[in-house]
Amino acid sequence: MTEPTLPKDEYAALHAEATACMAELASLERVCIVSAAVVFAWVAANSQSLVGFSGLVWAVPVAVAVLGSLKALAIGRHLSALGRSLGELEVQLHGDGDRASRQFGRRWRARRGAAAAAWLLFVGLTVAGSTLGYLQFRTECPGPLVNACGKDDGADDSDQEGPGMKPGSLPSGARWLAG
Repeated sequence: MTEPTLPKDEYAALHAEATACMAELASLERVCIVSAAVVFAWVAANSQSLVGFSGLVWAVPVAVAVLGSLKALAIGRHLSALGRSLGELEVQLHGDGDRASRQFGRRWRARRGAAAAAWLLFVGLTVAGSTLGYLQFRTECPGPLVNACGKDDGADDSDQEGPGMKPGSLPSGARWLAG
């Protein structure tokens, strides 16, 4: 026969692991939002120096959001498995009719839906922002292999206009920053 303290110890260990996973999930959410915002700010501030393939830097915030959401999904699945194990132990420890049992499962189910909606919104907004930034970059600097913003190496263009700069036009990225 099993010892009566064994399920209690297992319950405490599983609950501590679940609490640590919840903390890791909250930390992941904060880090992904801050890092995507930092990359957006850097790209917006340095968009004048982006030419050619360097416009693909607009995909970095999308990669951060997608990888963060995949990590959150993995943590969520682990939490669901922990919740099932904790639910079984709660039934063993407290009986089937006790109202205090299955507390972790209820808490996780309530948070899971809101977290999934927040991640979908975050990924969607990040994709939309990156797409708009990249499209504006491509309209100002068209062509993947051409030095599109008119910054030719070694040529004196004082009497010629570059293809991307016209008199009275704003430099690359300034229109986006100006609103």
